[in-house]
Amino acid sequence: MDVETHLNEDGTARLCTAPFSLVGKHVCSVQQQQSTTETSSNGNNIRQQQALLFQGSKGNSRSAVSSPVHGGHTLVHDTVATVSKDVRRHVKAIREANSGQSMVVESTATVEEEDESMDVDVPDAEKSNQKSALFETKIALGGKGRITADSVQLLRGHTAPVFLCAWCPAASNVLATGAGDGTARIWDLSRQLPSDDEQPIVLRHDSESLDSNSSRVDVTSIVWNDQGTLLATACFNGQLRIWSAKGELKQSLQQRAVPIISMRWNRKGSYLLSAYLDGTVAMWDVSLGQLRHEYKAHIGCVLDVDWLDNSTFASCGSDRAVKVWRDNDNSAPIKTFTGHKSDINAIKWHPGGKYLASASDDGTVKIWSISGDSQQPVQDFFGHSQQVYLVRWLPRADKAIVASASFDGNVRVWDVYSKACIRVLTAHTKAVDCLSFSSDARYLATGSFDKKVCVWNIKDGSLEKTYLADDAVHDVQWAAKGKVAAAIANSNVAVFDPLVNN
Repeated sequence: MDVETHLNEDGTARLCTAPFSLVGKHVCSVQQQQSTTETSSNGNNIRQQQALLFQGSKGNSRSAVSSPVHGGHTLVHDTVATVSKDVRRHVKAIREANSGQSMVVESTATVEEEDESMDVDVPDAEKSNQKSALFETKIALGGKGRITADSVQLLRGHTAPVFLCAWCPAASNVLATGAGDGTARIWDLSRQLPSDDEQPIVLRHDSESLDSNSSRVDVTSIVWNDQGTLLATACFNGQLRIWSAKGELKQSLQQRAVPIISMRWNRKGSYLLSAYLDGTVAMWDVSLGQLRHEYKAHIGCVLDVDWLDNSTFASCGSDRAVKVWRDNDNSAPIKTFTGHKSDINAIKWHPGGKYLASASDDGTVKIWSISGDSQQPVQDFFGHSQQVYLVRWLPRADKAIVASASFDGNVRVWDVYSKACIRVLTAHTKAVDCLSFSSDARYLATGSFDKKVCVWNIKDGSLEKTYLADDAVHDVQWAAKGKVAAAIANSNVAVFDPLVNN
């Protein structure tokens, strides 16, 4: 992913007085002071390069170009202005993967026969050879029905696109959302149909009232600790805040005014990682409200972080590297994995800690292991024709099945043990930017810029249900007890149970 960062020559952030937004053009105030005749090494005027920045119109697509450093700024222009990792799937989706791609036949690799209790049918070579493009078209266009409007609870209140949603681990009916209006919100959905006067808890990230016309900061990350007692929220301006489940502000942590890319709690909820656009990862001791460690993790920006346990975590970035770090050993990573040929958008540890999956703009999914001395991937998965945006493991430690979402409009399901692509899910017509497994590992929900949420049966790959939203779907999350939440670009959040009457 290409982004714009504002850095001094010593690597620190250069502050700019011009506003940043995910939905509008940013023109750097420092760069405006430069001579209009200054040119880059390739002869292009800097202002001409600035003109390539995203203008805020949805669906506007341009080719990304890069320029060398000028006046302390590293300028790398994409279709959007500066973005964060947790929101990157929403803004990268604006580039819209090509629709109408030809259907793909599933992998024909021979695999071991699974017991009948397994949640996923892994096809053998003979069965796979019998599959055809017509079969996959039937899956894509068929399904068991649409989710109708009368079975959907719409949460209204945000005044800008909703980018994020997260269910509280301790209360299955409590949902947190984050949007471009500078707010996160906590919704109590314990009632089937809340009354009109029942309002969510609003967590503001600006100093003005919600009714003012003041500029706001996009909420770029929201994450609950595993205990469900604390919610961390982060903003584009570098704000990091810790809230109770009832919306009480517990702590406000701000290391620097640099956009926060991603956040993750460790399992105990004692430490919180925050990843920054300047390549830094910070580890916070939440009980003390203090910075514990700062890791100079990547050249360029950090795009994702994920904990293996309470003291070991991994990071990835635009420098095409995956690094593994330990608490109290912040001088150097304990492992560095290289092999991707472009930005690494996402990483995720296997539920049992065996493997680490990575997804890249080079169109591949790679599987790594920290056991042994090898720095080569355990498995290289090819098949997507465009950027791979997200990876998620099936929530079963005894299996090693991972799903990947891509800008080619497809979702692929891979089995690490059999080294095979066991499912190609093809209902979407535009970029797939979010996915979530059900807690029982039987279903997969996927969301796309084509406005659809699709719910798949993992065992046979069939399309169970489809929900058609009014705008692009930016995030989809499955609650522990069956409900699915979808964050939508029209400022609403849709909540529904896709398995009712199945």
